[in-house]
Amino acid sequence: MSQSTGAEEGVNVFYSFELEQYLGELLPKRDDLFLEMEEQALRETIPVVTPPVGNYLSWLVKVSGASRILEERTVIGYSTLWLAKGLAGRAGKIVTLDLNVDRATRAIEYFKRGGVAEKIQVVMGDARRILPDFPRGEFDFIFVDAAKGEYLDYLELVTPLLGDGGIMVVDNVLFRGWVVPGSEYEPKYERMVSRLREFLKLLTENPELQTSILPLGDGLAVSIRKCS
Repeated sequence: MSQSTGAEEGVNVFYSFELEQYLGELLPKRDDLFLEMEEQALRETIPVVTPPVGNYLSWLVKVSGASRILEERTVIGYSTLWLAKGLAGRAGKIVTLDLNVDRATRAIEYFKRGGVAEKIQVVMGDARRILPDFPRGEFDFIFVDAAKGEYLDYLELVTPLLGDGGIMVVDNVLFRGWVVPGSEYEPKYERMVSRLREFLKLLTENPELQTSILPLGDGLAVSIRKCS
């Protein structure tokens, strides 16, 4: 269970998988396609968002009215399908990027089976080379779920692509709670933890954004771009 030793030296913070599992059990029954993808991800150790995070993404797309969506990265398309679920019944387009051709190709098959392929454009390649080609303010919703050590790079790349009033969501920003100062973790994670702390500082201090950090999944940073 999640616990902390408070202000003592050497704080231990553990992510509560039990809590996330309980939140997942509160969700309505998911379609068989979602369940199949969850089983595949578990079997092959493929990193995908948790069902509560996916449900939140879908809800956020729906209530915000977002229609121009960017996702980095596709993986097998699990979070993409949740985003598409938020577009149900209205027009919209999702552009999703991934460097892994095999996984992106598998994702396309899932999109076809889910009946949403016409709403999703899969772009295969290095996002850090592709993103500068998009016009400023092109998207009203951006979801980033990439390598945590690269979040500083993506912050610089995707923020200009967010239109006024647009929403940006970044996954895994709490990194098992290790971003909390004083947390204990293996030395091999020091660089990643340091970069995440720097990312969170820059994100929350950005005068163009209003940001909230939510303890959902492994931590979500949810930002809205202030209107100019």
